[in-house]
Amino acid sequence: FATAPSTSHAAYTPSRREVLSHSAAAASSLATTAVSSPIVKPAFADEVVSTTSNESKVAVPTVKMGSLDVSRTIQGYWQLAGGHGKYKPEDAIANMRAHYNAGITTLDTADIYGPSEKIMGQFIAEEMAKGTKPPPIPNTKFCCFRFLDEIDKNEVKSRILSQIDRLKVPSLPLVQYFWYNYDVKKYVDVALMLTELKEQGLIQEIGATNFDLRRLKEMKDAGVPIVAHQVQMSALDRRPVQSGMADWCLENDVKLIAFGTVGSGILSEKYLSAPAPTQQQQNTSSMRMYSGTASRFGDWSLVQKLLRTMSDVAENVRSTGRCANANISNVAQRYVLDATPAVGSVLIGVRNQNHIEENVRTHEFTLTSSEVGAINDVVAKRKGPKGDVWDIERGYV
Repeated sequence: FATAPSTSHAAYTPSRREVLSHSAAAASSLATTAVSSPIVKPAFADEVVSTTSNESKVAVPTVKMGSLDVSRTIQGYWQLAGGHGKYKPEDAIANMRAHYNAGITTLDTADIYGPSEKIMGQFIAEEMAKGTKPPPIPNTKFCCFRFLDEIDKNEVKSRILSQIDRLKVPSLPLVQYFWYNYDVKKYVDVALMLTELKEQGLIQEIGATNFDLRRLKEMKDAGVPIVAHQVQMSALDRRPVQSGMADWCLENDVKLIAFGTVGSGILSEKYLSAPAPTQQQQNTSSMRMYSGTASRFGDWSLVQKLLRTMSDVAENVRSTGRCANANISNVAQRYVLDATPAVGSVLIGVRNQNHIEENVRTHEFTLTSSEVGAINDVVAKRKGPKGDVWDIERGYV
C-alpha cells in the first residue's frame, strides 16, 4: 500500500487509488499473445436444465445481511475517487438513480473514495424527499491506514458522525471496517469501538473488508457482530475460498460481498481470443489492478482457457432457454454467486449506465453443477494469487 507524509492522522484520508497503486505497480506484466485451441463440445452441453426464461422482467433479488435487505448486485463507487477519468457529480447521481430504478438498490462507497460519500448523500437525500420505496441503502467503509495506535473512541465517533452527515442518513446502514497493518494490534479494540456506536444507534450493521481469516475470527470471538465481509473474489482470485474463509463465513452467517468479479472486463468477450491488455489499455486504476490479478492467476493461455470455458457455458445457458443473452461476464458473476454459498452479493464498479441491463441479466439464471464444475476444472490449474485475502497487497506474500 502506498502512503503519503502527513503530520496529523485526522487530516489524512488516502484515496483507494493511492492505496492500490503500489500493488498494481508491483504486478508482473501479462503475456501479450492469445492462444487458440480446437472447439470441443463441453460435457455439460447434454445436461437437462430448465428452459424457463425470465428475460421479460428480471428482479434483482435481495439477501439478508443482519437487519438489512441488500440487493445481490451492489453499485460500487470507488470510481469516484479518481483514476477512472473525469466525471460530473450530476452524472454520477444520474447513474445511481438509473441503477436503483433497475433494481440495484444497494450502493457502496468509503471514507477514502474522494467525494463519493458526499455525492451519494445528495442522491440519498433526493430519494428520501420523494419517499422512494424501498429506500436505497448506502453502505460505506471505515478505513484505518496510519497512526493506528493513536486511534481512540473520540476519533472513531467523530469520523462516523461525519460520514452520517455526508451520506444524509440518520445512521449508517453498513460500515465495512478496514485495518491496514496487523502488526499494530489495535484492530480488535477499534472494531469494538464501532460496536459501541452500533449499540448507540449510529451504525445499523458492522462489516469488514479485506481482512484475513485469522483476524476475522479474532474480532468475532471478541464480540464484534460482523454480518458481511467485502473481498476481491472471482474466478481469477480464489483467496477467500482457498484460505477457508468462505466456509467459515457460511458457518458464522457472515455474507461475503465480492468485488472484481469480472476483472474490469477481462472476463468478457472483449478478451476472448485476444491479446492480454496492453500497457496503453491499462489506463484506469481498476484495469491495472485486475491485470495484476490475471497475471498471478497464470499465463495468458490459462486465462484464455477460462474465457473459452465461460463462453461455452454462456452458449449452453442461451441454448437451453435460461437466458437469451447470457455472456461471459454474466457467467463470471454467476460463478461467484453459485460456486460459493457464502457469497451474498457481487459488487459492480459504476462509471456509466452502459452495463445496467447486462448486470441485471445475471439474475435471470443459475449455473448447473456441471457448469460450475467445468469452470472449477480450469480454476484448479491456477498458480495464484497465493495466500489469504489481501496478503499480497499488504506485502505479506
